[in-house]
Amino acid sequence: MKNVEKPIIMGAVHLPYYGRNNPAQSISQLEEYVMTNVKVHYENGFDMVYIQDENLNTREAYPETIALMAALGKMVKNEFPDKELGMVLQAVDGVATMAAATMGGYDFARIKVFAGTIYKAEGIRQGVGIDAVNMRTQLNSKVKIFADVHDREGIPMPNVPIGMATDWSSHIGADGIILTGHDHKETLEYLAAADEMDLGKPIIVGGSVNEENIYEILEHSDGAVVSSSLMLDEDIPGSLLHWDAEKIKRFMDKVDQCIKQ
Repeated sequence: MKNVEKPIIMGAVHLPYYGRNNPAQSISQLEEYVMTNVKVHYENGFDMVYIQDENLNTREAYPETIALMAALGKMVKNEFPDKELGMVLQAVDGVATMAAATMGGYDFARIKVFAGTIYKAEGIRQGVGIDAVNMRTQLNSKVKIFADVHDREGIPMPNVPIGMATDWSSHIGADGIILTGHDHKETLEYLAAADEMDLGKPIIVGGSVNEENIYEILEHSDGAVVSSSLMLDEDIPGSLLHWDAEKIKRFMDKVDQCIKQ
């Protein structure tokens, strides 16, 4: 941990499909789902959680997505005003991200394609960092931006090294950098490249984090996003809870041990 006194540990609550991706999904059930799963993180050691929209989209964010994410943010912050809350949109849309995050009272936003160009399942996606930073300025917003570099869900434009892409994101205005390779070895290579740059901003690992590797990850970074490894092994019939309180506690105990060392 080079750029922070305490590691930045983010939980991630992924939304089910809704709106035009799933018209049958009720908003009231979505609200209950979000509150249930955010709460289990906050009550078992997490100080930061983000809500992740996963509605399939090839263009700008849909109006219902912007409205829903803003409303969910207000709901959670009213219940947990002292905890940090973030959001991420599946749509690569810097303007919508900052508008929803600001109006929803979020503390931070994660943007998956911030700088450069990446090839994803939806097609070629262009970085929206400049749009996001400009919108934040126009709104006089205090929302922090954590920017992914070389998002592992796609393939970056050829011949752009990780160091160059990281520098782009930092220069455009990201408050923190998220690095995630396609495997653990590549993640460590990304972290080594970023460490040599001495950016003075938090460097976060964006996925494939668990109890077994969190020690090593925090030796080379300032924090991590963790989600899948903390989920229940089996869904509870009739329950909207998807994350496991005991796994969350054990994981955060490991993080506390790292801090003490």
